[in-house]
Amino acid sequence: MTIFTQWRRGALLLVGLFSCVLSASAEIWTDYTPSEEVTELTVVDVKTNYLDDYLVNLKTTWVRAMEVQKEMGSVVDYGVWVANGADSPNVWLTVTYKNMAALQGSAEEYKGFMAKLAEAGMNEEANDKTSKGYEEYRQIIDFAVMRKITYP
Repeated sequence: MTIFTQWRRGALLLVGLFSCVLSASAEIWTDYTPSEEVTELTVVDVKTNYLDDYLVNLKTTWVRAMEVQKEMGSVVDYGVWVANGADSPNVWLTVTYKNMAALQGSAEEYKGFMAKLAEAGMNEEANDKTSKGYEEYRQIIDFAVMRKITYP
């Protein structure tokens, strides 16, 4: 067998393998399934020595608001995640909704939410002051809406 024949066989084998790879493409709902639930991910960088303050203040603002939305059925779940020893980013906030439509909201839902926040003891003026203070020691790095993938 000549070198040219060996080279040609190798090239044909490569073309055949490449064709098989191209024809084996993934198909949604068959090879994997995206969840109906969607999760918002907010990536935060909190300055050194401010992490504890940020987390304590989150409890009185963001976490309280998430609890009300969860009670109302707008939110399925939420989470505050912190990395040990991470320099930046160091906090991740997640909010899971039952589906994309739940992200839409409405004027009626908003009014109900604000009323429930007031019932829960949320002072809008104090909340605004605390939330605006966040800007001194934290920066939003990234934001994404994600779906969990499951495999058959």
